[in-house]
Amino acid sequence: MNLFFYLVNTNCMKKNILFLILLIGHYKVCALEDIKIDNQDLIPKFNKNIFVYNYFTNNEEVKVNVKESKNETSDVKDTYNLNEMNNEIKIKTSNNQEYIIHISKNYNKNMKDESYIKDIKIEGYEINFDKNIHDYNITINDESNLIINCDLSNDNDYLQILGNGNFNKSENLITIILNNETKYYIHVYKTLNVSKNLNEVEYKEMSKIKKEIVKFGLVTISCIMVMIFYYILFINKTTIHI
Repeated sequence: MNLFFYLVNTNCMKKNILFLILLIGHYKVCALEDIKIDNQDLIPKFNKNIFVYNYFTNNEEVKVNVKESKNETSDVKDTYNLNEMNNEIKIKTSNNQEYIIHISKNYNKNMKDESYIKDIKIEGYEINFDKNIHDYNITINDESNLIINCDLSNDNDYLQILGNGNFNKSENLITIILNNETKYYIHVYKTLNVSKNLNEVEYKEMSKIKKEIVKFGLVTISCIMVMIFYYILFINKTTIHI
């Protein structure tokens, strides 16, 4: 038994425990809790995983209310003066996230509601379009461009589609603009074609946290095996001898 307690208190075990504590402490969930303007919800209502919003007002200025979490702060100002047309507020966080709010001044609800995109369809892909959500992500194969069809509420609406083509191997951005005002963003990522050994490539592409967890697991398993070996080799022999 003395040998068991000795092994538990070795430097190897102490380092592993310390590493685990630091790892858990480092990877706390960091996210803003809420964003409102003049204490009113954005469109759509704030979600930490949605990064583009709309807001409509007739005011000359607006007050942005950001509820920060303990682990993430933002560079938001208290009050923003508005132009006569469209305005854009970008809120950057300490966790390198960016939220964009498009603010339309002198909003005429009846006129505005007559013009909107009913649906966006991308041939071969499903984005689950919602007119109140303006940011989407898709992963494509090896297309040079996408076939995009937009169903508009008004035949007189003017539609622009920018960035649809010449995709690179990292992130690409398609912007769909309705009447030079309302914007939808589609982030396009290409699938990597892998010809090397799968396990080797997966390990190389693992994030830093995953690599650290794998290393920690390997070290822990090694220590447990050493403990079992010493137990069988010494303690078990001592018991049989007695």
